[in-house]
Amino acid sequence: MPSPGVAALAGLLLFALLSLARSRIRRSLPGSTLKRRPAWRMGDVVCLLVATTVALVLRLMFLESRPVDNDEPVGLGLVSIAGWARETDARLHPPLSALLMTWVGGAHELGNARGVSVLAGVACVPLVFALVRAAAGRGPATIAALWLASMPAALHTSQLARGYSLAALGVLAAHVCLSKALDTGRERWFFGYSLVAAATLFTEYLTLGPLVGSVAVALWSARERRGLLVGIVGAFGAAVTAVAFTFPFALPTLWLGVGGGPHAPTGSLRALVDGLALFSGPAAPFNGLLVIALVIGAARRRALGGSEVRAIAAIALGVLTLLAFSLFTAVRARYLLPVVPLFVAVGVLGASAFGRIGLTLVAAVACAHAGLLPAYFSGSATGPELSTGRRTPITVGWLRADPSAAVAVFPEWSLAEASYRLARVFPGRDAGLDCPATLCVRGARNLYGARAENLPGLIEREGRLYVWLRADMELDLPECGVVLREAGTTLLSCKASARAR
Repeated sequence: MPSPGVAALAGLLLFALLSLARSRIRRSLPGSTLKRRPAWRMGDVVCLLVATTVALVLRLMFLESRPVDNDEPVGLGLVSIAGWARETDARLHPPLSALLMTWVGGAHELGNARGVSVLAGVACVPLVFALVRAAAGRGPATIAALWLASMPAALHTSQLARGYSLAALGVLAAHVCLSKALDTGRERWFFGYSLVAAATLFTEYLTLGPLVGSVAVALWSARERRGLLVGIVGAFGAAVTAVAFTFPFALPTLWLGVGGGPHAPTGSLRALVDGLALFSGPAAPFNGLLVIALVIGAARRRALGGSEVRAIAAIALGVLTLLAFSLFTAVRARYLLPVVPLFVAVGVLGASAFGRIGLTLVAAVACAHAGLLPAYFSGSATGPELSTGRRTPITVGWLRADPSAAVAVFPEWSLAEASYRLARVFPGRDAGLDCPATLCVRGARNLYGARAENLPGLIEREGRLYVWLRADMELDLPECGVVLREAGTTLLSCKASARAR
């Protein structure tokens, strides 16, 4: 296997060669005529500024105090592609988001890393506004922008030190670039699409599904125009080629499972229900179905254009990818987060085809999402992707009172706030007051990500050991006794036997 650096350079060289070849071929083929777009007015600018300000304010609220969520810091501290290739857990995701977050100081301040997601989440709002405005006008565009700005699922994405917000921005920006390329036939938009699509694939592997869905519809719509066909195939092919060097490094990590560990399959029905809850919010379980019905109704009336059909295809392929994974491993609703902005745009465009009634209904949907914000910020929200970590102050207090004993986290890949990855690659300050990994690092105690077969040996080696595990896990360890249970976790205290010592 070649070194990561050499493979990356080869990918960039092939990207440049394919882009140059595409440009040369298209010069001899007829392009498209420029479509006129409505001119921007002061009212458009004001509405856009209001929606963008709302998005920024909501995403900055309590950003530093959010508890560490799942394996947020898994890639923080990566400074090179070679470092990414050496980290098994890091290879579950492409390296772009981790490298960006480390570059802005995320290896020492989790808030800095989350700032990258904040900016990406905010940037989605003006893109959605522009996309909807070009097709339906200022009113629907404002509803879409405010909906995306205040949707808890999109808000949560923008407050995580993970790549989902960047992936959502990439999928949305790729859609916009491809739409402009198809409308104008200009080479710069095809090249821009190649760059954006490559960066998107370099952020999350899951974005391949939505990108392929959009490209498939674009190829079908341009099947009789050779200039556009060459542009689409060349642009997407260059993007895939640029990131293809990551596949040999990533494929060996598939044994970890899409869900982050060896889980039982979620099942397609459960995955679909969780996905709809992600789109609609737990306080409004029928909102997602309502918007889908509006989109289908508008499509049957032929009210949607080619751009909207491509967006629907992207969303559908994202959902199908989730359902396919759910048949053999555990999946999470967050795998659909990259298509949430497209869903919002298509939902509003579909509703606008029904006039004031449709816009009133979709505005009510947006208000229902905004109504979830108090529960989201208080940490009392339930449902897919709205819970932002479960605080464990009693457990942490117990560990602080006994700083000499080692701590083992079981199973090694699952416990969010006590993830051993925090100590291994994120030695800086924690995001709140209850990050036990930082506590363990500062207290100079040993911290282990433990497997069941290794725990007896750890107990003998340390003499005294705390084992922190999920409440649904069971361990047959006669040396251990339950200390307390809190927030879905159990803390055990273990002592080596006299014979072992």
